[in-house]
Amino acid sequence: MTTLDVQLFYVAFWLYFAGFITFSLYIPIRRKKISDLALAFMALGLLPQTAAIFVRWTTSDHVPLSNMYEYMSLMSWMAVVSLIVLVWRYKRPLVGSFIAPLVFMLMVTASLLPKEVSQQLVPALQSYWLTIHVTLAALGSGTFVVACAVSFVYLMKVHRRDPRAGIPAQALRLWLGAYLVFPLLFFVLLKIFGFNPTSRMVFAGGGGQTTWGAFMIAWGMALPLASVLLALVYHYTIRRRDVSQFGSNLFAVTSLALLLAGLLAGIGNVLEIFTITPRSPLRIFEFFGVTAVLLVPSFLLLYHFMYNLGANVIAKMDFNLDLLDEINYKAITLGYPLYTVGALFAGAIWAEQAWGQFWSWDPKEVGALIIWLFYSGFLHARYNRQWRGTRAAILAVFGFLMVLVSFFGNYFFGGQHAYT
Repeated sequence: MTTLDVQLFYVAFWLYFAGFITFSLYIPIRRKKISDLALAFMALGLLPQTAAIFVRWTTSDHVPLSNMYEYMSLMSWMAVVSLIVLVWRYKRPLVGSFIAPLVFMLMVTASLLPKEVSQQLVPALQSYWLTIHVTLAALGSGTFVVACAVSFVYLMKVHRRDPRAGIPAQALRLWLGAYLVFPLLFFVLLKIFGFNPTSRMVFAGGGGQTTWGAFMIAWGMALPLASVLLALVYHYTIRRRDVSQFGSNLFAVTSLALLLAGLLAGIGNVLEIFTITPRSPLRIFEFFGVTAVLLVPSFLLLYHFMYNLGANVIAKMDFNLDLLDEINYKAITLGYPLYTVGALFAGAIWAEQAWGQFWSWDPKEVGALIIWLFYSGFLHARYNRQWRGTRAAILAVFGFLMVLVSFFGNYFFGGQHAYT
């Protein structure tokens, strides 16, 4: 039987979905009544989601931050609060049009996670530091969602169509080549050198171990390499001739496609279209492989929509690029101290109380440190190197992708945080 808090969560889920659809309609139509309705849907969704958090708190007799579903729910809650504040503060409903899709993706992800209430916490979680550590980390991550969303808008808006024909088409061919050819070559090389990992990856209607898993692992290993090679090839062959900043557009569409493909891969695993073996470092590459396969159709779909069908709509957006850059910067400056105090300092104090040492090189701890160093580098580059605009937007997108990888690392790396 579905508990009351989960029922309230799904009420918020569908209200956020309605807000997402209405905000999407506002992009081409631009009527104030539509933006007001979209904002009302998001605000109304905030009410049952807030109620769900408190109901779950009352039911479990502890702060509901003990598993990944609860953490993701709080992260999406913070993103919605930020959306409402930004739209009210800057009077730019279009901001909500790009934050709402990411909020809905977070809610979809949360809906796929186990929702059982932990009545009796494990000893390590029985501490008031749970509230401080996880709450601040989740709220900080929620602001990083906002920074990522406005950065997507910036990267799409800053691109100007180049009148010289051929550059976008050539870049598109390079993209497809990198994500199709390089993984195949990598897979062949692994086979030549005798790398043949066993896999429990099972497709619907199948059973036992399959060679598909090994292929997906090889493809997943090649994904980062293909991305680096693509960036280098683009820089030295096209960027010097392309003054339209098409690379920013390409990066934004690829990142969105990567988020969509990762979400589809997670849904496919939950629905048992295929099954990825959890809590194994090698299995993360299997997940990356499935994501890479789904990345190509996701990219082509988004590319066609954004660069062709939506090009005129994006060009007519009344966004000031300096405003988008300012929102990106302020969102990160708000989230950075929250994440620093919550994920690092409170986490270290809690670890010392629970496990007897401040630092143990647990995968989750290492991930939090890498994310903190990354955003520290972002602020340093902003203050001392004057990294603004496109560079800052790309860093904000990278940062959020790192947050997601660290969040789902429990499924692949285990460690002392595996119970979450």
